[in-house]
Amino acid sequence: MTATAPPGDPGLLSRHELTVLADYSTLLLQDDDARLGEPGHAWFDALAGNWINTAPGVVAIGAARPFTVPVTVDVRRTPPAGDSELERADHVTQARLALPSGRLLVSMQDTRDEIPRIPLAPGNYAVRICSHGLNTLSEDALDGEDRYHVVLWPTDEDQPAQVLKRYPDPLPGG
Repeated sequence: MTATAPPGDPGLLSRHELTVLADYSTLLLQDDDARLGEPGHAWFDALAGNWINTAPGVVAIGAARPFTVPVTVDVRRTPPAGDSELERADHVTQARLALPSGRLLVSMQDTRDEIPRIPLAPGNYAVRICSHGLNTLSEDALDGEDRYHVVLWPTDEDQPAQVLKRYPDPLPGG
């Protein structure tokens, strides 16, 4: 994990560049103390159909390929200004995530100590996921330039898992 200083945006607290294994074309954004357990088929069907679903302390997101993918995590003081990324992204989802431990883990049910944690103030966060490059996948969907931008900011509002912008074709990897 590479953490960088905010690049001139006063609302940006930190940026983290990760490479994460999207096992089963899924990534979990979760509180370090939360565990997904064994959700049922309906839970996974919703995840595959919308590329987002939640469980206590967990936001699951879809990925185009079941391989290692680039993920950028921005932690903000406030919601992102403007909708320019929303317009550029292929698919955009949003939900709320409780982080009582103050440690964000980005993985696929891998909680080993070697997996980096992103330190945050304990609390509730809105999480927006912008998926890019979905149209770059090879015919067999093994190669591509897909990438994922996760933006978090503190919130007291309820944020149900929702699609803000839907990819016009069937979502890959589902």
